[in-house]
Amino acid sequence: MKQGVCVLLFAASLWLASGAAAAACIDLRGKEIVPRHPSVSEEYASVPWILIGLVTASRDVASPDDPGFYDWTIYDVEVVEALKGKPPHRIKLESENTSARFPMDTGRRYLLFVSHSKTVEMAGSEKLPQDYVDNCGNSGAVDEVEATITRVRGLSESR
Repeated sequence: MKQGVCVLLFAASLWLASGAAAAACIDLRGKEIVPRHPSVSEEYASVPWILIGLVTASRDVASPDDPGFYDWTIYDVEVVEALKGKPPHRIKLESENTSARFPMDTGRRYLLFVSHSKTVEMAGSEKLPQDYVDNCGNSGAVDEVEATITRVRGLSESR
């Protein structure tokens, strides 16, 4: 019996490593499944804020249905530089604990293309932040996306 469980776990890990994590980056609006990764200029046009932010804190929000599991992570971000829009000095970002999550490390700086949801989500009686980052987009740790930052600066200067 234990051998069957190990085979099942091994098969599941292969499935996850084979791209299941990228499953959230598809466009389901049409009849065919199409991979989705917006260009820098497309994402620039679609979001209200683009910023360089420092993650100052994070906390997991438990699932109301299963307190031992968390459904969201809330990140506190200090805006170091606004590249598009006028965000407040401090923002909170929601990241859903699914394949669509955008994980960040406290103390690290990120280029963030921030979207705003019109839908209010609740975790029990707690209202969650409506701002989030698209994990299929061009956001990333500053030291890993220098070319993207240069492209965003160019788009900002031309407008």
